[in-house]
Amino acid sequence: MSSERPELSKICKILSQISSSDWVAVKFQEHMSVADAEPVRFCEAVYKAQKKSVALSFDNVSCDGARRCFGWLKNNDMKLAKRLSQKTAIDQDAAYELIKNVPVLNENIVGISLGTNIQGDVYISYANPESAMKLVRDWQKMTSQNLRVEISGIMSVCGNVAVRSCLGQSISISFGCPDSRELGGIEKEQLVIGIPYNIASSLCSRGSYYSNPSDPLSK
Repeated sequence: MSSERPELSKICKILSQISSSDWVAVKFQEHMSVADAEPVRFCEAVYKAQKKSVALSFDNVSCDGARRCFGWLKNNDMKLAKRLSQKTAIDQDAAYELIKNVPVLNENIVGISLGTNIQGDVYISYANPESAMKLVRDWQKMTSQNLRVEISGIMSVCGNVAVRSCLGQSISISFGCPDSRELGGIEKEQLVIGIPYNIASSLCSRGSYYSNPSDPLSK
């Protein structure tokens, strides 16, 4: 089996072959210019980037939760907790604790690039359970480990998938949040998977066990 690293522009394509789902590369940029663009949520941008590259900055990310997770909106957790409490009937103190536990990017970025033919810091897919299973099984074959994840229904695509996978260098899974499922293009039968570049590259260099019918793990 080849251990050569895949071409950076082909990682999304190979991940799609492994999992039978669409993937988007997310690159956190320290230097970039973003032309005026229509306001969009990060989760919606991931969906749109499946077909056309998207560039994001503070000015055109319309969700304060995503702004907070990318380090663009600071000292605002209490306001976000109050809003979450009013919207969901979660106790405000509990909402605050939940929001505090959502990771925040620890590097200064000016923008985010999303697309299918770029090298990403993180790769994200809106996938059905079978696609998630294929991906996790390939990861298990590579690591001989069970996947341990934290699941949250708050800031689910931006913070608990994109940022968590980047900071933790691990696979993240989320079922989405009400806003991302309503506005972000996540279908009823789909969940969200995030993979950091190093894991994505390693998986792609191995190839999928589903292409090998004699592999007992493929049955």
